[in-house]
Amino acid sequence: MTVHPNPTALFIASALLLLSPRQLSAFSPPPPSASFGRRDGGRSDRSASAALELSPSSAPSSAPSETDAHDLIVIGGGSAGLTAAKFASNFGKSVALVEASRAGGDCTWTGCVPSKTLLAAAKRAWTWRRMTERYGGEGGGGADDASLRRMLEGARKEVDSARERIYEEDDSPRVLQSLGIDFVRGRAKFRDAKAVDVTSDLDGTTVRLSAKYGVVIATGASPRNVASDIAGLDAVPYWTYENVWAEFFNCIENDQQQKVSERRVIVVGGGPIGCELSQAISRLGPSVTLVSGSRRLLPAAEEEASTELRKVLEGEGVSVICDRRVASVAADENDDKKIRVSLEDGAMDPIVGDHILVATGRVPNVGNMGLDSVGIRLDPKTGGIKVDEKLETSVRGIFAAGDCTGDRQFTHYAGYQGAVAARNVLLPLKDPGVLDEVPSATFTDPEVAGFGLAERDARDRYGDDAISTSFRPLSEIDRAVCEGTDSHGFIKIVYKSGNKRILGATIVAPAAGELISELALARDAKLPLDKLATVMHAYPSYSIALQQMAADVYYDKLKKNKGLYNLLKKAGL
Repeated sequence: MTVHPNPTALFIASALLLLSPRQLSAFSPPPPSASFGRRDGGRSDRSASAALELSPSSAPSSAPSETDAHDLIVIGGGSAGLTAAKFASNFGKSVALVEASRAGGDCTWTGCVPSKTLLAAAKRAWTWRRMTERYGGEGGGGADDASLRRMLEGARKEVDSARERIYEEDDSPRVLQSLGIDFVRGRAKFRDAKAVDVTSDLDGTTVRLSAKYGVVIATGASPRNVASDIAGLDAVPYWTYENVWAEFFNCIENDQQQKVSERRVIVVGGGPIGCELSQAISRLGPSVTLVSGSRRLLPAAEEEASTELRKVLEGEGVSVICDRRVASVAADENDDKKIRVSLEDGAMDPIVGDHILVATGRVPNVGNMGLDSVGIRLDPKTGGIKVDEKLETSVRGIFAAGDCTGDRQFTHYAGYQGAVAARNVLLPLKDPGVLDEVPSATFTDPEVAGFGLAERDARDRYGDDAISTSFRPLSEIDRAVCEGTDSHGFIKIVYKSGNKRILGATIVAPAAGELISELALARDAKLPLDKLATVMHAYPSYSIALQQMAADVYYDKLKKNKGLYNLLKKAGL
């Protein structure tokens, strides 16, 4: 008897397979000129002429005008919000993106883009300074003040140019409109679970938006306010990652009397922002003192990585002080133009500098949106919007993504969550949006990248006998030897001794941010470490070290079965 499958059942089964969390990509398919991340666009089936930049109407704010309902409302125009809106657009859904300022968020204006541009400019400046000191210039000796000022002027132009270019090509209202996204400038406040009032900062007028399917909150985070923790901080001018891009350059341009090399910047905070900016500023000429309340730099990284990075920074002239908290800040009694920083235990003399940069973390932006009025709960531990693993808040149909949830603050993770949140609002079934492990990179030189379990954590979880590590210093990687980058850095992989499953990795190397992705992919694909030995890598690349390390694990595996192989060989097999 022949059984004929039901066509309807086959169609439903196929659709469910395609829409299952493991089969449906959470990311919008990129157009020819874009790829996922900060440049993750996609053209909607909606006509570009149907899109518009909405502004609050001329009606009084007490009687807001209403627009037609959109399929999705996204609050916040940073990485998570942009990706959520572009995902919706790619599926032909109508979407309104609400942003109080310019789209792009911290990443474009105050985070990833300016910091990596500054780091690149600082690396070129540092290389030039070292070559000048070693071989001399036209006047002999090292870099003079005029040269340092020209480098700083060039660095500022590069930072401004990179931000404007990425904004114009990826994030501007013009681009969003071309994708079928309605950009609404103003501040959103929930009216109910499916409607928000958007008020303009310019004239106070209000427009009301409503959503057919749901809302994604993606309002990001802001610098932690530590003025209450550090006495006197609010009485002196200080920088954060938000204003340093203007203030750092302005202070040098506006004071032609003090040499660049005579300036001293005190950086408070030993996390990624503090470490990156300490190295960049130091390489551009000023002296830098980095003060961290943590026992070591980058406390979330493997301890070897923290130790290695500290050696690098100190080798370049950065003064690093760990395990000391700042107690107070005041104008120096001998020169009120300078800042005196006192540490908590009083064991060290106060640090005197010209400027202070506070980089002690970021907190979720969750205020002034009327969250409590619609029942959206916050996480008491993080202060962020509380979400389940699918990114849904305590109110059905309202999702949150990115830094505003209080989860790990990475642009790539925020973008991922934005796409997943939009997908979960608009499409059947739901994807998980909260990940156990997220690869990350700190873009110092060398870079520090990692994911998963550190060795100590893995041993605590599984026991010493169940855990093995593979470690290779850069001094044993030919590419590093060729480029002269072999003095500092390593690749470390933590894996299970039995099945060789990768549990985590840490890389300190010039290309660490690139290398970590291969190991993260192997981990997610459940490839044992020794399997990478069969994947051909180009020589002499940094990445071939991964194949060589995997080969060592493979050879050890073969050696353990040497007796069996000899027996089989004698049998003629």
